[in-house]
Amino acid sequence: MATEGRTYADGTYLVQSFPWGFYHGGAAICSDGKVRTLKRITQTADTFFSVPAAVTVKGKTVGGYVTVECRSGSSVETDDDPAIVRFVAHTYGRNGALLPGVRN
Repeated sequence: MATEGRTYADGTYLVQSFPWGFYHGGAAICSDGKVRTLKRITQTADTFFSVPAAVTVKGKTVGGYVTVECRSGSSVETDDDPAIVRFVAHTYGRNGALLPGVRN
């Protein structure tokens, strides 16, 4: 089984294993602007646009999902607006309030 990683802007990346394309690692930008290593990522996406994942913030696990989008939030990558991996914390998650913009 081959492993392949794709690097995105701002130090973010995703790692997949092939031939099935399962995700098993990466790093994503969180709402506080920090790039964090994914603590957990599911093998398969729950939708075409997001993959359940978790990061560690202040020693605690924060659940959410990762998505690939441009810095501006657009879905069309350009030279001025490159694609990044973004982590979005679940608003209903136990530790989601550890990241700005998430209220429990």
